[in-house]
Amino acid sequence: MAVLSGAVTGGVSRRRMWGDLVVFTVATFALTWSIVGAYIWNAELATRWLGPMRLGAPAFYVAVYAPSLMAIVVTAWRYGRRGLVDLFASLVRVRAGWRWIALSVLGFPLLCLVVALVQAGMAGSLATFDFRPWWVALPLLLLAGHLLTDPGALGEELGWRGFALPRLLELTDARQASLGLGLVWAVWHLPAFYVSSLSQADLNFLLFVLRVLAYSVFMTWLFVNTRGSVLWAGVVPHMMFNAAPRAGIASVDWVVIAAGVVVLVLTGRHMRGRGRPAAELPQSRLLRGR
Repeated sequence: MAVLSGAVTGGVSRRRMWGDLVVFTVATFALTWSIVGAYIWNAELATRWLGPMRLGAPAFYVAVYAPSLMAIVVTAWRYGRRGLVDLFASLVRVRAGWRWIALSVLGFPLLCLVVALVQAGMAGSLATFDFRPWWVALPLLLLAGHLLTDPGALGEELGWRGFALPRLLELTDARQASLGLGLVWAVWHLPAFYVSSLSQADLNFLLFVLRVLAYSVFMTWLFVNTRGSVLWAGVVPHMMFNAAPRAGIASVDWVVIAAGVVVLVLTGRHMRGRGRPAAELPQSRLLRGR
């Protein structure tokens, strides 16, 4: 039976996977929220003991890397060496259809480009449209090592897409998995909205939640169509989400959210298109105890 059809495992396997998700989620929130919460409670004391809460500081990296760190710890505890091999294999799984790889790399920047071109056309400034953020700034930012300077992609994705998503896809369908994980992912960021030195401090939390839900839908769609590749469904799109604004590429929240709704509705509950059968992920053998 296929992995994305929901309710596919026996009672013991289901309880084990729910246990995995509870332990992982509690541990991830506890680590991040305790560190960032210390700066909310007493910024001066936390800075004195832990250093500043900003990009490049040790406390910042520990807080951001909590999902991936806890995925490694919980996997080692619950599944041992075989589990760790399976987890890291998903991170370096590169074989996928070229269309899905292109969508992973270019999907978000191209969506922003289309929106910007439409806006320029409506304003009558299409002839003077500046393509440099897409053709120059974004490639230079990526070539300069954005993946390493922005810890979000590697720090989070081994946890969200590498650990949590395969289990959710065993326990429910892809639509529910993407929305459930997206909500958890968004709420995990909540303390960052109360620390002025972090980028989320200037954002509207409700719009942020809706945008993250749309991202989660898009990434789950990639995940089930790249056979569980954390690289193409997690690290690369997450990197592009974060890199685009830094390259001067503006995204329109309502368009991003609308795109997520379109994917959610049109791709079916397994997010593989209407009439296409659900496929078993490589992670399924470990999770089902085979």
